[in-house]
Amino acid sequence: MEERIIQLETLSALQDQTIQSLNEEIFRQQRDISKLRNRLDELEEKLQEFAQPQQIAENERPPHY
Repeated sequence: MEERIIQLETLSALQDQTIQSLNEEIFRQQRDISKLRNRLDELEEKLQEFAQPQQIAENERPPHY
């Protein structure tokens, strides 16, 4: 009986370690996702700047002439 209790306590301790490890990994992943979202927002803003057509004066020649 005592051996069974020791096994259960050991299993419980291992599960606690696993849960803690998984929580730490989820935290790291969430932090990485937040950084990537911020970077994506920055890139989308820059893309919008490039997507806006620039005004060319009527008498100005395009650069390929």
